[in-house]
Amino acid sequence: MAAHPAPVPSFWWSGDRSERYWVEQLRTDEYGDRLIAPDDPRYATMHGVEVGDLVLRWYSERHPDGGTRRSGIHAVSRVIGRLRPSTDLWEGSTCVEVPLTRRTMLDRPVLLTDLKRREEEFRASSEALAEAVAPMPRHSPWQFPRTGLKPMTKYLTKLTRADLEVIVADHPHLATAMTRA
Repeated sequence: MAAHPAPVPSFWWSGDRSERYWVEQLRTDEYGDRLIAPDDPRYATMHGVEVGDLVLRWYSERHPDGGTRRSGIHAVSRVIGRLRPSTDLWEGSTCVEVPLTRRTMLDRPVLLTDLKRREEEFRASSEALAEAVAPMPRHSPWQFPRTGLKPMTKYLTKLTRADLEVIVADHPHLATAMTRA
């Protein structure tokens, strides 16, 4: 008897070609040409990535391998292939991967300090989305503690078109890099 593949999860952006943006939390430069994660439900968003999507590469200065970069978006890549099994293991678990173009480094990074100035817009967008897609999860890249906007610590999160428009309004060089990716 043939094995049946696991069902592909459905997300709020499934089928919406205007919602094709992601934020990847980078901890190393090792996997610059792909997204890679264990094949388990904690990384379900990997199943929502499609060919042609754009991935904004976020480096965190708080990570021990972050180097001298300040926390923020430093590069962008484009998805060039579908989700596939990986030969790599992640702490003993089998992985899946999504092939990407090499990173297009930004002329100037979009720093967390820059994004904090637009926190109220990100917060309003996040609240509106939560209401519109309930009970589905948002998979947002933002959290809003009392100390102010900061990125989620999840590996891969969904950036909305509305949030991208807010970022690009202040950082048009990001739009230029996105067309080159």
